[in-house]
Amino acid sequence: MTAVYGVVRETHNPSAAVNALKGDAGTAVQHGKDDRHSAPSATGAVIAWDPDDLPGALDRLIAAHPRHFTAPEALPVRPIPFRMHLMDADVPKSIQLHPQPDQALAGYVREQTRGVPLGAGNRNYKDRYAKFEVAVAITPLRVLSGQRTREELRTIADGVDLPWLHALLTFRHEMPVHALLRMEPSEVARALRETEAALAAVTETEGLAADAAAVFRRLAPLFPGDRGILIAICMNLIKLAPGQAMVTPAGCLHSYLSGQAMVVMGLSHNALKAGLTKDYVDIAELQQILGSGQPGPAPLEVARITECQERIPLWSDDLDLRRTVIDGGTASIPLERFTVVLAALGGAVVTVGDVSTFLEQGASMLYLGDPTTADVEGSAQLFSASAR
Repeated sequence: MTAVYGVVRETHNPSAAVNALKGDAGTAVQHGKDDRHSAPSATGAVIAWDPDDLPGALDRLIAAHPRHFTAPEALPVRPIPFRMHLMDADVPKSIQLHPQPDQALAGYVREQTRGVPLGAGNRNYKDRYAKFEVAVAITPLRVLSGQRTREELRTIADGVDLPWLHALLTFRHEMPVHALLRMEPSEVARALRETEAALAAVTETEGLAADAAAVFRRLAPLFPGDRGILIAICMNLIKLAPGQAMVTPAGCLHSYLSGQAMVVMGLSHNALKAGLTKDYVDIAELQQILGSGQPGPAPLEVARITECQERIPLWSDDLDLRRTVIDGGTASIPLERFTVVLAALGGAVVTVGDVSTFLEQGASMLYLGDPTTADVEGSAQLFSASAR
């Protein structure tokens, strides 16, 4: 018999959901069930949760509704080793990188020794962990990730005549991003003027010059004067169709340029900003972290499991990510001991044993229990990430 510890559901309006549960306690949550057409509910309570708040959130849930948890002592302190959320690049995200494991540990110890407060604006390392990041496109997605090869950059510089890029490519001992980080504000301003003039004449829609022009036209109005625009031109522009996936390894500069995606990542808070931001940019630390290069992004092979379900590899064999698409039908989703189910598009009823909850678009639920299966029904695109 499956021991269900609990099903915790995240909502954009937790107070309203909790009030709905309180006001309908006699019917909505009787025996752990709800009416599939009534207000959203879950076992015990509907609460907003975050991986960092899981100990407190679970303690509050268990204290309020002990009969719904058969073995609360079996729960680890941090059962979910990843974050999972919807990302909308309506405004492009800052260019940043997550340090690699040895860099994260060394940086954290160094800043702790110096006494830099964890909440300080100039703190680079909030913890000692690296972070991988996997994105699955929900709509057509454009991602800036890693640096183009010297050959590609030379093609851009020659094709549109960019003096600043020609100059940076003459230095063979370092990649252009290093030099861009050292540029004085006056040099950045001049390079941006050169770029605007050079790319104004580009009419092509395909090719490296077209990509550079598209990046500049997207960023220049939103981040005037930002050196990140120049860095972005030197980065790989990756275009993903809905359902395609890619991984951004630790140590790789990246930014989301446009589109929507489901993003799953490790629990680290370490993110060094490099551009397209008003936040603190530690140029010296970035230069050291980038060293002689950076790992590149990689596409991920999406494996078809059933007619409506695909598996997407994550950075550990202990983690499982699936995309389930249903159109007015039903499907089954395997649940490991700790599983997050997120409704990326549409809505669906998710049933685990005798517990049902409706996930509207953007909502997610956390399952804690023995391995089992959830039945889903509706019209939705669902993502489920599990830790075995």
